Amino acid sequence: MISSWTMTRRWAGILIAMMMIATPASAAVITQNFMRADVSVDAACFTKIAGSDVTSGSGFITFNGGATITDPTGTVDLIQETMSVQGFAGDRLIYSDAVQFNNNCPDDIAVTFVSENDPSGAIAVDPAFGPGVIWTDIDISLYMATVAVPSGIPGSSSDWQIMMRVSGGTVTDQISTVNIPDGSSRAMAVVVDTDDGVTTTATGTLRWTAQATHP
Repeated sequence: MISSWTMTRRWAGILIAMMMIATPASAAVITQNFMRADVSVDAACFTKIAGSDVTSGSGFITFNGGATITDPTGTVDLIQETMSVQGFAGDRLIYSDAVQFNNNCPDDIAVTFVSENDPSGAIAVDPAFGPGVIWTDIDISLYMATVAVPSGIPGSSSDWQIMMRVSGGTVTDQISTVNIPDGSSRAMAVVVDTDDGVTTTATGTLRWTAQATHP
């Protein structure tokens, strides 16, 4: 009887061990949802064209609305409108109609300026601020009109909002937001202050994103 009892306990232990080995240590529950995205493309609805300061032929300011860059991580060309703006030693130059921002989207948009590297990786303030570079001798302010036909000049009229400023090499961006109704346009202005001690030509580049938020 003792031997029979001992064998029974032994086999029970073996059976339990086998059951433990056969049972997974953990189980996974998987829920799957199936989704689909239909992607379409259309002509741009938030666009920019040269303002009257460019088309007047002064040559102090130019605008190229057809320039593009390629995102190094992708295969598409993205529009990057480019400007060239002239300043003169000891002067303040005010370009009140440098670029017209057009809203042909089916809703109103809210526009703000964000200083940042562009999608190709080029830096926002180039060259970087330091002794002897252009940013020690020049301040630039970007404004946008709050109405279709603004009165006064940027910095001296409530019809203008400061959007971005570069002073002493420091960029202050996202200062204001301007609403552009559907089917309307707003002018961007550029104000350039240049130190009177400038005696040689220098060039720098600013890069920023004109960001339009849809409701």
